[in-house]
Amino acid sequence: MDRQDLIWHQFELHVGLYKHYLELTLKINAAYYAIAGAIVSYVLAHPDGMSRAGLFVPLVLGVGLAGLCLYGALMLRFTRDEMIAIRDELGLQTIPEIRVLSVLLWISAGGFLVVSAGIVVMWFHG
Repeated sequence: MDRQDLIWHQFELHVGLYKHYLELTLKINAAYYAIAGAIVSYVLAHPDGMSRAGLFVPLVLGVGLAGLCLYGALMLRFTRDEMIAIRDELGLQTIPEIRVLSVLLWISAGGFLVVSAGIVVMWFHG
C-alpha cells in the first residue's frame, strides 16, 4: 500500500468514526434522559426513603457521561488538526466540520451535569 492510499484510508476512517460518534452521542443522550426521567418519576410517585436510593443510578451515570463528553470534546481538537493535515496532503478543499460534534458533546456534558445537580438537590430536599 503506497502512502497516498494509506492517507485516503486514514481519512475515510476519521470520517466514519465522526459519523459513528455523532450518532452515538445522540443515542446516548436519548437513553440517558429516558432512564433518568423514568427513575425520577418513580421516586416522585413513591417518596419513601428507599426509592430515593434509585437516584444514585442516574446521578453516577450522568456524571460519568459528562466526564466522557468533556474528554471527547477536548480530544476532537487533535482529530480536527489531523484531518486538516490530511486534507492538505491530499489536496482536498474541505473536510467534515468536526466542531459540530464538539459542540454537541459540550452541550451534552452540560445537560448531564444539570440533571445530575437536580438529582442531588432532589436527593437532599425531596
